[in-house]
Amino acid sequence: MLPVSGKTHLVALKGHRDTVTCVRAHPVYGLVASGSDDGTVKVWDAESRALEKTLRGHAKAVNHVCFDPNGDTLASCSTDLTIKLWSLTSYECTRTLTGHDHTVSAVAFLASGDQLVSGSRDGTLKLWETGTGYCVKTLAEARDPTWVRCVAVSPDGATVASAGNDPTIRVWQLQPGTCVQSLSHHDQPVQALAFSPYPACVNEGGAGTSQLLASGGRDSLVCVWEMPSGLLLYVISDHSNWVNDLFFHILDCRILLSCADDRSVRVTDVAKRRALRCLEDAHGHFVTSIALAPHVAKLVSSGVDKELRIWDCR
Repeated sequence: MLPVSGKTHLVALKGHRDTVTCVRAHPVYGLVASGSDDGTVKVWDAESRALEKTLRGHAKAVNHVCFDPNGDTLASCSTDLTIKLWSLTSYECTRTLTGHDHTVSAVAFLASGDQLVSGSRDGTLKLWETGTGYCVKTLAEARDPTWVRCVAVSPDGATVASAGNDPTIRVWQLQPGTCVQSLSHHDQPVQALAFSPYPACVNEGGAGTSQLLASGGRDSLVCVWEMPSGLLLYVISDHSNWVNDLFFHILDCRILLSCADDRSVRVTDVAKRRALRCLEDAHGHFVTSIALAPHVAKLVSSGVDKELRIWDCR
């Protein structure tokens, strides 16, 4: 199930009044959530293309959103220094998490759903209990902490990867809360990180599987790393501008999707080391984020053009 080739998309979803910074898909239903520089979060039905709800509460730009594994809660983070948790039943804000000293750039739930990790321009990662809103742990480099722009949580919830203005990717063990590995290849800030949802075969012979971590940077590169060894397996240089978002296909995590400021969405087979599809000019401006809603076979992209676009998959 891949996005169709060519330039035709099903529909453009309009409603945000500024750049759409992020989009994420519900883990169970055909819903997608988007965040924007206009300070709102919107929840859409990717199948009917209807706007379900606009969530207001942030005072500044919304930088990232994510659903918990069960799809009961949506988290959003903002330049207003807060993280908000929203009920997907009532669409009400159930809790506001405060503690970061600067812009909160990224959030990700752990597999259990009862904890959340955040990354901030203040140079820290924080681990939160979603039930109480209590910050249980703060992770930071001892020297010269840098803006954390993206985070990713391993499927077992034990490991967090983070990156940002320092192009080094840091891998943290949440227990005891230490940095156990540094991965270096990018030479500019890293914009996006994603773990594969399960181990994937990464060679054409079909032997052996590895947990994968992908990173995308302002150097236009996508790197695929084997974990936990940290071995750099593959460098994708098909994009010609900043790579803003990426993820492994939930049904086949040899397949990696990425989007960039070159206005394209690309699909790569990391096992065969070859490009599969490219949506050229996916948006009229930079493509900021992508998400797959597999239950309704739709890919959703967002852009600086203030739109979300829905693409059919097959």
